Parts: sequence; C-alpha cells; structure tokens
Amino acid sequence: MFFYNGYLPDWFLIEVLSRLPLKCVFRYKCVSKRWRFLISSTSFSNLYVSNAPLLTPWTILGNALCVKSYDSLLVQSFLPGVFTDNKLHSKFSVVKFPCVVSCEGGERCSIVGVSDGLVLYCRGASGEESDYYVYNAITGHCVDLPRTSTCFGYVSTGFLMESEGGSLMSYRVVRLYCPFGESYVLKFEVFSSETGCWRSFVVHMDLAIEVVWLRRPVALNGKLHWIDRRHGILVFDPFDDSNHCHVIGLPADIDKQCIDARNDGSPVLFDVHQGRLRYAEESVKTVYPFGFSGISVWVLDDYDSSRWTLQHRVKIREISFDDILISKALNGTIPTPIAFHPLDANIFYLGFGDTVVSYNMKTLKLDALVNPADVRGMLLSSGRDRFIETPCWSSAFLFTLPPWPISLPIKEETVANGDLSCVLRTNKDL
Repeated sequence: MFFYNGYLPDWFLIEVLSRLPLKCVFRYKCVSKRWRFLISSTSFSNLYVSNAPLLTPWTILGNALCVKSYDSLLVQSFLPGVFTDNKLHSKFSVVKFPCVVSCEGGERCSIVGVSDGLVLYCRGASGEESDYYVYNAITGHCVDLPRTSTCFGYVSTGFLMESEGGSLMSYRVVRLYCPFGESYVLKFEVFSSETGCWRSFVVHMDLAIEVVWLRRPVALNGKLHWIDRRHGILVFDPFDDSNHCHVIGLPADIDKQCIDARNDGSPVLFDVHQGRLRYAEESVKTVYPFGFSGISVWVLDDYDSSRWTLQHRVKIREISFDDILISKALNGTIPTPIAFHPLDANIFYLGFGDTVVSYNMKTLKLDALVNPADVRGMLLSSGRDRFIETPCWSSAFLFTLPPWPISLPIKEETVANGDLSCVLRTNKDL
C-alpha cells in the first residue's frame, strides 16, 4: 500500500500492531504520543485480546528468590522460560525481579501468590511482620504494600484480584494464621487495595480447622480455598465483609494419609484447572517397601453441592516408568505433584526426588523432563534463618500470562503543606 507523504492512518497502525508480540506492542508506546494513545485505548486492548492465540504462554515458577550482590532479586523457574506445549528443555531460565528492597544476604524473599500475570512476593521470615510487593512480569511495574501489622507463628498467604478491560479494579492479599493442631478460631489479616491498609479479624467456626500449611490456597470465583486435614476445603471470600467461612467436603475415597501431619499434603495437588477445582494425590504405602501405590485425580463438578467425580485412578504396577525413574520408585520415593498442564487435561507435572517428571493419564506414563544436575541449585527456606539446597516442589506456581497485561495502581507522591502524602491511581499508560 502507498500512503500520502508516508503517513500511516490509525486503522492501518491498529491492524499491524494488533498482530505483533505483546512486548513489542508495549515497546512501541515510546515511538510517539499518537502511538501511545492508540495502544493505550480500550478498543485496541479488546482487539488484541480477540486476535490472541488460544495457546497462552505459561511456565512453572519456584518460590525461592535469590539475593545477588545485595541489589538484584532473581527467581528461577523450574521449567525453561515461557512455553506453550509440553516439549521441555533441560535448562532452567532466570526471571529478573525489580530491585525494590535492599536485602541482606540470606534474608528470605519468596513468591507467595500469582494471579492473571501478576506476582505477589514477600520479604521477611514466615509469621513475622512482612513486606509484600505486587509485580507485573510483562511491564516490569511493581507496587509495594504497607508492612503487615500482625505477627503469626506460621502463615499461609493468598492473592486474588478483580479486573475489567485490562485494568485492575481491586485486589486482596490474605494472611491466615496456621497454628499447630486444630482450632475453632481462624485469625486473618487482609489487605484491601481500595483502603490501602491491612485489617485483622477472627472467624469462629463450628468445626475444628487444621489447615494443611504446606499447600498454598487456591483462588476461584473470587474466593480462596485451603485444604483442611479432616473436613475438606476451607472457603473464604475476602471481598465479602461478613467475615464468614464455610467448608466444601473432599471426595470420600481419598487417601487421608496424604494430608495428615506426617505428609502435610506433599503427595497432593489441589488447584484450579479449566475453571474447576481439581484434586490429585499419590497414594502412600505405609508398609515396607515404603513409597506410593498409585495416582488418583478428582474434579469438583458441582461447586455448590460439593459433588466430586473421579477422573483417573491407576495402580503403580500399571504405570510405565522412564528408565531413570525406576530406581526412584524401587527406593520408595514418593512423587510430589507440582502443577496441572493448563491446556492438556491429561498431563500434570511432578517432582520425583531430584527430577521433574510429567505424567500422562492417557498413556499412563511417567517421563523425566529435567536433568537432576539442573535442579540441585534451587533454594528452599528451611526454618527461619537458613536455606538448604533442595528442589522446592511443594511451593511451585503455575504462571500463565494473560493476553493483555493488567494495569497496576501506582503510587504518586505529592508534598502538601510540608507533609508527604501518597495517592493511589490507576496507571493506564504502562
């Protein structure tokens, strides 16, 4: 096409830009005010999302952040970079996080939640007053939250958000105190983006609750879900001011050893898959030779009536093992489920000792995907003050990039009457 004096009309620019990779589109905001205005418009984001491929980029992130040279935060992903299929490479990738805090060597920094392309990470020992940060992995923009005001012995943190048209409407960060043993009183601390502050309160339950602390909460339908050791799934809605919790029963035929105090949920995977809650477990053998006896997967068909359907069940003798995994099974190693494949309902990933493994429910095969030598450098917090070198399978996150990045609220600092005041506004120009 030939345009007069080389001028590209808006309709032509929009058609071209809507077909480019997302990072390129955001880079081209710097070309001119006109290009920035076109890309920032709601109509363009809607067009881009409608043209986006169905295979959304995704990866699996470990939770341990490494402090390097006291000024750079790095997080390693278990699987390499961002990919759209299950053809994995043997090397890890490194995702750089913003330098928003000055960390001392050995201080704990960890990812504690992901939601629609946003990452929530925390600085501070478990249970202490902590600093939280929300990070946009696409734009590189980061927002720091006020420091928490409540000290818990052990805490489980949840993160969920509400968005509309690519803009963040509101979000919540929820801290749940996880004491040892059962309790009829649940202690929460919730951060609201609307108020910009933390609020502490307690919920009194009719049942004695003991949350499986090792397994993180799952977000669905604007609610957070924790696994309880005896009664099922604890449900809490942080957007509802009534401060109420209820329980969804787990399948009756699960292996309850998987979530008891000894195993603490390590043989269990509980997450959202294609809009429904899904529960997978590696059944535990309690007699010699110890290990696992099979794999089972359930899906919650009816959220309101707590009706589960068994999707898959297989005994260990029916599973086909990759050659390098046979010795691990004979030695009694119990796999730790990591994440469901976001696109293929038949595949999920596990940590099998020092190896990343995929399991295919259709072929009944376990395949080693990552060389053990590539895993040994992963960091996992052990206690309050030290790190040990071991794969942190239980704290992995499935991280899926949305078709269009969510705009974060940014902090605009102004000086009024000699005092520094902070005003939160929505940044539509990222």
